[in-house]
Amino acid sequence: MSTQSVTSIKRPLLVRDIMTIGVPVCRDDETCGAVRARLAPLPVVVALDEDGIACGWQTLDRLVQAAADERVGAVMEEVIPTVPPDIPAAAAALLMRDRGVDYLFLMHDWPGELRPSAVISRQAIEQRLAENVE
Repeated sequence: MSTQSVTSIKRPLLVRDIMTIGVPVCRDDETCGAVRARLAPLPVVVALDEDGIACGWQTLDRLVQAAADERVGAVMEEVIPTVPPDIPAAAAALLMRDRGVDYLFLMHDWPGELRPSAVISRQAIEQRLAENVE
C-alpha cells in the first residue's frame, strides 16, 4: 500500500486579504487644502454629500494639484470604482488597469447610505503578490 502525501492547496489572495479597512472621508464642500492636510497615511478620500452619502472620491495627488480653497466637489471623480471582497486580488489589479485607477473601494450600502468601508490599492496588491511568489 502506498502512501500519498497530501499537498495543501494554496488559495489565491483575495481582495479581503489585502484591503485596508477604514477610508478617509470628507464633505464635498470642504476645501482641498483642508482635506489634503489630514490625509496621511492613506492618499485617497471619499467625499460625502450633505446627507452623508458617498458622492465621489479623489487622490491626494489631485488634491495637491488643486487650489487650496477649491471645493473637493469641484475636483472629485463622481464614479466611485468598487470591488467585492471575495474576488482574487490579481483580478482586482486587472480591473484597476482596465479602469485606469490605482484604488478600488468596498462600499457599505445600508438603506439610503452608500459609504466606504475599505480600500485596496494596486501598489498593495502588487507588493503582496510579489511576496507570495518569493
